[in-house]
Amino acid sequence: MSDQANPTVQRILLDALREQITHNDPPDTALTLARLQSEGIAEDEAWRWLSAALLQEMALMIRDQRPFDRGEYIAALNRLPYLIDR
Repeated sequence: MSDQANPTVQRILLDALREQITHNDPPDTALTLARLQSEGIAEDEAWRWLSAALLQEMALMIRDQRPFDRGEYIAALNRLPYLIDR
């Protein structure tokens, strides 16, 4: 993650992603991490991309005042490393 990013936000996002991978929920998180690395993306950068997808979903939740949308989140993971804001 960027040196300019809030360290607390970084930690929370990474903790959430690690929980997703540990519990295999959704399995797409671990699959995306492996895919990104197999495409030649360094591990730390791959984690930044995963964080971006999670942060985008969180921002949409706030903006649209809606609950977490698993399908949208998985779609964002599948778009990585190309993440397009809606």
